[in-house]
Amino acid sequence: MGVSRLIAVLRPVILTLLALAVAPAAASAAVVEIEVSPAGGAEFGETQAVTGKVAGAFGAPLVGREVVLEAHRYPFRAGFAPVATAMTGLDGRFAFDRALDRNHRVRVLVPETGERSAFAPVYVFPRANLTFTLVRRNVIRVVQTYRTPDDIRLTKTTRFYVGRTGRQTAPLAARAKTRPVRRRGKIVRGRFRASAQVRIPQAWRGRFRYGSCFPYNAGMGNPTLGCPRRSYRF
Repeated sequence: MGVSRLIAVLRPVILTLLALAVAPAAASAAVVEIEVSPAGGAEFGETQAVTGKVAGAFGAPLVGREVVLEAHRYPFRAGFAPVATAMTGLDGRFAFDRALDRNHRVRVLVPETGERSAFAPVYVFPRANLTFTLVRRNVIRVVQTYRTPDDIRLTKTTRFYVGRTGRQTAPLAARAKTRPVRRRGKIVRGRFRASAQVRIPQAWRGRFRYGSCFPYNAGMGNPTLGCPRRSYRF
C-alpha cells in the first residue's frame, strides 16, 4: 500500500482522534461570574438575588445551560451544598432569589462543564425594629427588638444614639445589653431586646432623632462593619 493511500485510509481515524482530543477542552471552556444584591446585605427574612452569566472561552454567552447554586452556611464547617437550580437565558444570564437565614458563601456550578464561579459572601442581619417611649419629661426609653433564626444567640451590646433635630450636634450615646425575650418566664427562641433610657437636654425643646447599631455577632451581619463609639451621623 502506497504512502498516499495509507494517509487516505488513516485520515478519518486521525480526524476522529483529533476531535475527541479537542472536545473535552472545548466543553470545559466556561467562565462563570456572579454577584449578590443587595451587596451590603439584607435583614433576616428578606430575599437576596444571586445573578450572573455563563460565557464561553471567547465571551459568547452559553445558552440553555443548567446552573446550580451552592451555599456554604456559617460557621462554615461543612462544605458547599446545592440549594437551587436554574437555566441560562439567551444572553447566558441566570438568577436565583433566596431568603437565607444567616451569613453564607455562595457560588454557581455549571454541571455540563464542571466550571464554578468564585464564591461571594452573603450577609444577613438580624431583623430589627427601633422605637421609643416617653418615661417622663425630657427622658425617653429607646427600645430595639431583634428577630433571628431560632439557633442564633445574640450577645453583643446594642448602641443607641440620640441627636438634636435640625442641628449637627454630637449625639448622646448609650449602651445596653441585648437579652433574649421572655414570655411567662421562658425564653422565646429567635427574639431579642435591648433598651436604654436617655435624658434629652432641655435646650432641645423636645426635638430629637434617634438611631441604633448592633455589631457583627453569631454569624449575622458584615464583620467588617462596626459601631461608632461617639460620633454618629443621622
